[in-house]
Amino acid sequence: MLVEQPHIGSILAQCTASQLNFLMVGEHSDLDISSLVQQANEVGIRLAGGIFPGILHGDRHLEKGVIIKPLNVNSSFMLFQGLTQRHELPEIDETSHSAIVLLDGLTNGIPHFLESIYEKYGDNLNYIGGGCGSLSLKSQPCIFTNDGFFQDAGLLIYVPDQLKIGVQHGWKKIEGPFLVNKSEGNVIYEINWKPAFEVYKKVVDAHSNTAIEQDNFFGIAKGYPFGIFREGYENVVRDPIMTLDKRTLTCVGEVNNNTSVDILVGSPHDLIASAGKAAETAVDGVDTMSVLVVDCISRVLFLEQDFSEELEVVNSVIKQKKDSIELEGVLSLGEISSFGEGYLEFFNKTIVVSSFY
Repeated sequence: MLVEQPHIGSILAQCTASQLNFLMVGEHSDLDISSLVQQANEVGIRLAGGIFPGILHGDRHLEKGVIIKPLNVNSSFMLFQGLTQRHELPEIDETSHSAIVLLDGLTNGIPHFLESIYEKYGDNLNYIGGGCGSLSLKSQPCIFTNDGFFQDAGLLIYVPDQLKIGVQHGWKKIEGPFLVNKSEGNVIYEINWKPAFEVYKKVVDAHSNTAIEQDNFFGIAKGYPFGIFREGYENVVRDPIMTLDKRTLTCVGEVNNNTSVDILVGSPHDLIASAGKAAETAVDGVDTMSVLVVDCISRVLFLEQDFSEELEVVNSVIKQKKDSIELEGVLSLGEISSFGEGYLEFFNKTIVVSSFY
């Protein structure tokens, strides 16, 4: 359910007291989250959710508003503060089949946190989620539960529903592979034993109409992400977002030492087609009850006015499956899913479509 002009009263009026209410909040909503949490606790409403660069409803994307998704009455959640720390994850019973995973998309320790989840639960759960936070890339609280409002945090929502997931991005290789021989966290220092920006610039300048420099980096680089090889699947995309010194590259998401990467390019046609394919995979062969979409905010920045066509394609696939289903979802700072039915990954520039059934 979409609340386009959200205030605390209108949100709580639409929440269900007997269920866990999953809230997806557009970052430009004029909403005091701490007060929302306090008042929810006063009236006994369970809630958990995050702040995102945007939200999705039907064929629309919005920067403000709240989507309320009531989850199965047996759903539960656990909050983890400090993603670089070691956390004890709870045992799950046989009624939990899937997990919605939210985390601060601008903090360190994301791979460590996801690895700990997968080591604990493996393929016993299906996963979907994304990175919360602001498109300004300013670190601030972005995840909330009945326990409060947090940054540098992760949230696991355990649900009894089964999920069928489609994961696609549509980006294609133009050059590579290259070896990331020196990196730390989300900063790449060297590629093929040369300054990372130097190697990246040489490739991008050969394919772009405009030379990439420090002052125009984001506008050009949004069309030339990295791809990390995964056997049997599309590459996992890593989004370079800045160079601070014309030597290093800062990415959304970590890139390990000795990682083999390609440099990719995309076209609106290929990205939009990939979104349709993800939706078809998600709804095929199951009795879909609802849909949750996690789409990367950088796809909006790349596609610009064509992004509406991406949503129209996904929404059309969903409506063909069951006309009563509303597309609901978020525009995220990184996407989280089990890749196919396997290992838990943190993606960039990717769309993840999930059917709850």
